[in-house]
Amino acid sequence: MKQLIKQCVISAANQFGPHRFAGFGRDPQLWVLMYHRILPKEDIRYRLEEPGMIVTPETFALHLRQLKQHFDVIDLREWLELRAKGKPLPRRACAITFDDGWYDNYEFALPIIQQEQVPVTLFAVVEKIGTDFQFWPNLVSALLASNATNAMAEHPVFARALQQVSSVTDTSNREYMAAVIRALKQSSDVDIFAALDAIGWQQHLAFTLPRGLMNWDELRAMANSGWVKVGSHTCNHKRLNNTLPAADIIHEVVDSKTLLAQQLPEAIDIFCFPNGDYNTTALESVRSTYMAAVTTQRGIVNARTTPAHQLCRIGLHENVSYTARLLGARLSGWT
Repeated sequence: MKQLIKQCVISAANQFGPHRFAGFGRDPQLWVLMYHRILPKEDIRYRLEEPGMIVTPETFALHLRQLKQHFDVIDLREWLELRAKGKPLPRRACAITFDDGWYDNYEFALPIIQQEQVPVTLFAVVEKIGTDFQFWPNLVSALLASNATNAMAEHPVFARALQQVSSVTDTSNREYMAAVIRALKQSSDVDIFAALDAIGWQQHLAFTLPRGLMNWDELRAMANSGWVKVGSHTCNHKRLNNTLPAADIIHEVVDSKTLLAQQLPEAIDIFCFPNGDYNTTALESVRSTYMAAVTTQRGIVNARTTPAHQLCRIGLHENVSYTARLLGARLSGWT
């Protein structure tokens, strides 16, 4: 019965959501879509990533074709500039964004973007581009895949998180991995990386970690494609909340723009908050440095009322969008 009700809700959301009828007597609206990784299911990186972070190349291509049918797919900066100048806006527009600067964006997403000819904004973690940096969730997932929970449990940061998910019986799947990562987000990035170093995470891996981020040549190739604009996702992907000193927040926000402009003359002045976190200091710094910013808060942007530096988005991943019907339901904002 629950499954039947769920399917009915999905069908109703797909058929009658605002993505189908926006514009009738309403302010113009903008759907800002949030992607992270584009990976085939047979790729080891797919198995090591949180479910909410991925769509397959086939699903991504499906998305772009569907979006072109239902929306004016527009460059995010172009929409923002039209709004700021008081010029007419599409009644129902869509802007596509990618977070982080993953190598697979260059490897798998760019060819599809070029084929479908849609504009995209990619938010890069500026000081990590071209390095062997791995985000801590990926290190944690690799440790879990290597059956290193005993070693992890020796450190209190990991012990607390593992205890919080101790009721999960199947510890071998990606949902368990995602639950551990959610529990760990109660700790600061600094504490998590310190805990990883303390247990000597490298010695507990059963395999070599695949490459994470792209390099500058690859990012330039994306920008030079004519379809990808690049914005800032901070210098080091630190969460901009009260656990981070104000000086560090300002460095992450301000210096990332400077460094990005040195590498990419056409870099745009739009910012993306890591993990969606920001405090007053972060928001004020972003407002004084960038024309706009995106969050992870879920919703549809209203042209009249949504602040430029707190743009909401709709996150897309494989489990909730691998068919046109599921995608439509997700775009409704109801599922």
